[in-house]
Amino acid sequence: MALKVQYFEWVELFRVFRRYSSHRTFLKAFLELKLRYLLDNPFRVSKRFLIKKQSDDLYLYGETPLTVMAEICETSEITSGDHVFELGAGSGFTSLWMAAFAGVRVTSIEQIPTFCQRLRRVSQRLQLDKLNVIEGDYLEVDLSEATVIYLYASNLDDLTIRCLTLRMLALKPGSRVISVSYPLQEYCPVPGIFEQQESFPVSFPWGEADVFLQVRTSYVQKSSV
Repeated sequence: MALKVQYFEWVELFRVFRRYSSHRTFLKAFLELKLRYLLDNPFRVSKRFLIKKQSDDLYLYGETPLTVMAEICETSEITSGDHVFELGAGSGFTSLWMAAFAGVRVTSIEQIPTFCQRLRRVSQRLQLDKLNVIEGDYLEVDLSEATVIYLYASNLDDLTIRCLTLRMLALKPGSRVISVSYPLQEYCPVPGIFEQQESFPVSFPWGEADVFLQVRTSYVQKSSV
């Protein structure tokens, strides 16, 4: 499995250079952020944080490959007019790609300080005005300004997903939520709030997963009185 993941990562790196080498701003930002993880990769950063937090599972970390993120953005019709909130952004490469290459306004929310510090430094050095980095728990952050939410936390427990869907009730009608591996409808305590628009498979280093695109409806629960 480890060899498979390493092979996937090398192929992904080649694809990124081939596809985005002509975009100097993004490539410069990408390489600068990569250098910050040359001797201290994101998996080690995450593991140190989880050990300090005394987590039961020290291997919760995962990233969305940039070519996969490009596919997700295209299928979900994300444009420069959107404001994407990435929940659990990790090292921030996908947030960086959306802001520096796709021209999308991004709010990157991550609880691990090292991830936030490194991404913020790169963003400030290259003056990426469309990228905002928030260090904190996304269950406590105001999500109401998002037009799109991207959630790649495929291993969340049911209670956390339910709490998160409650937070998403603050989204404006028409806002979209992209989740990996599970749809939100079955977790939302208020039926009819999220309408599944479509689902499609994508490939991650660990295997294939379904991506679900949901839309926040204008549904208002009627009183039973």
